[in-house]
Amino acid sequence: MEEDGTWYFYDSDGNRVEDAWKKSGDNWYWLDSEEGGAMAVDKLVEDDNDTYYVDSNGVMVRNTWVKVVNEDQDEDDDPAEYNYYYMQSNGKAYKAPDNSTTTRFRTIDGKRYAFDDEGKMLYGWVSNGERETDEDGWTNATYYLGSWDDGAMKTGWQKIYVHDDKEDDDLEHWFHFKSNGKKRYNDTTNDIKEEKINGRRYGFDDRGVMTFEWTLATTASTASTSNWRYFNNVDDGARVTKGWFKVVAPHEDNDNVFTSSYGSTTFAYKDADEENERWYYSDGDGKVVSGQIKKIKGKYYGFRPEGAAGDYKAGAMLSGLVLIKVDTATGEILEVLDDGVDSDELDDLMGEDAGSTIWQKYSTTPVSGSQVVSLYYFGSDEDADGAMKTGATTVTLDGSTYHFMFNKTGGAEGKGRGLTGIDDYKYIYKLGCRIKADSDDKYQAVKVTPGVNGALDIHGANVWVEKVKSQDLKTGATTFKNNDNETVSYKDISALQASERKLYYLVNTSGNIQKTKSAAKDGDDWYFYVYKSALKLYANDKNLKEKVPGTRAKWEDYVSDSTTENGK
Repeated sequence: MEEDGTWYFYDSDGNRVEDAWKKSGDNWYWLDSEEGGAMAVDKLVEDDNDTYYVDSNGVMVRNTWVKVVNEDQDEDDDPAEYNYYYMQSNGKAYKAPDNSTTTRFRTIDGKRYAFDDEGKMLYGWVSNGERETDEDGWTNATYYLGSWDDGAMKTGWQKIYVHDDKEDDDLEHWFHFKSNGKKRYNDTTNDIKEEKINGRRYGFDDRGVMTFEWTLATTASTASTSNWRYFNNVDDGARVTKGWFKVVAPHEDNDNVFTSSYGSTTFAYKDADEENERWYYSDGDGKVVSGQIKKIKGKYYGFRPEGAAGDYKAGAMLSGLVLIKVDTATGEILEVLDDGVDSDELDDLMGEDAGSTIWQKYSTTPVSGSQVVSLYYFGSDEDADGAMKTGATTVTLDGSTYHFMFNKTGGAEGKGRGLTGIDDYKYIYKLGCRIKADSDDKYQAVKVTPGVNGALDIHGANVWVEKVKSQDLKTGATTFKNNDNETVSYKDISALQASERKLYYLVNTSGNIQKTKSAAKDGDDWYFYVYKSALKLYANDKNLKEKVPGTRAKWEDYVSDSTTENGK
């Protein structure tokens, strides 16, 4: 019955009916005791622990969403302007069971939603059937249900704005939710957990944040490359898996670390301090390769070792001409003594200049067993190449050209080492570099110490080569008067060879071993005499005819051994 524009219902005794549903036609109406039994409109109805909603016509709504002004709106804990409910076919709102500690989802129009025990649609970060309203509640939340006017369960990748206590800042982070809506997160004892998603590997911390760029994967030392992974930039995040990448090493002051709490003493802090980009290689497990010569797609590359041995630039790919200590049984790079040998340093090394830093490093570095210290060459341009060179190789340093011979046999453990010794009696090499005379000197005397079992060849063990200074050869020279009444100084090199049990050779400006030479004039205007590759005599005059009553007239008369050969 309508009274003053309001509908009421009376029973057979003439009493107004209150707090009851009455049906008219196909619709149900609620008689509200709060309004004296008047038909309710535009409001939620609580009846026997169920929640309903009647529209502006008083009709119970069914199979639809309803939004109601949120009278408890709070910018921090509950920013929603409206609360959303979903009314089922029987008019009842979906609700979670009382005191439920699980999040129950309902599928509506192909999307999944969750509701609290009052029927309100949940939104934002959710765990155990409740919204996480604390500023850091997201860190332990299980689901993310979007904004207050959305509410649908999120799956896959989601970029979400949160307050990050670790960084003390409001930041956008990437998260990934499984098909059941649960957030991926690290539940291991490591710093991160890796997950394979669509064929690519990603890392997540214990809050569920996708890691990016340099990330410490374990709780171990930041100084070891094996504890780090590289995960591309913040908008990609996929881990570099078995491949090359060029970046600046991690450092707390750089923008390339996942968190700023790693500190400054990382595995390559010297490169990081200078913000030098370096090439690194990640193996199949994502570990940064360091301290080894490694075969990659048929080529060999060198990577710096950890700690002081690698000058605190661990993992960086070596390039150029380098002096390194290597275990030739394993291919392990034990120490980098010089990572960019220039022409002056190479000359100091070949000349055994005791005052030079490079020779001091070489001569004082201890080796044992299968360890060697030698030159290796990894190309002239790290961006274009970086691969180890083997066999005969030409190297240009500061405009000067040098010829090298690097070992080309064996695997990663043996290849690339600069060879020392004689190559086919044509050239002499020291640490891989061909010995040759300077253009001003014209000729260079070379002393070769035989190795194991008298080996002289570049592949022999423990062969040693020395450039002999002309001044050293002149020391202790013997004199006589020639028939021009000139004083001639000379040195019997054959006697030195016999007493020292070391072989003396002569090479020209191209490095060719001189086979037989008579009166080969050098830059000091002294003369060399060579017989079948053996250096025999060094004199300051080519007139060797002795003044009367002398009997000596040719170079053979001034040496103790004129016939011993030093090769072909």
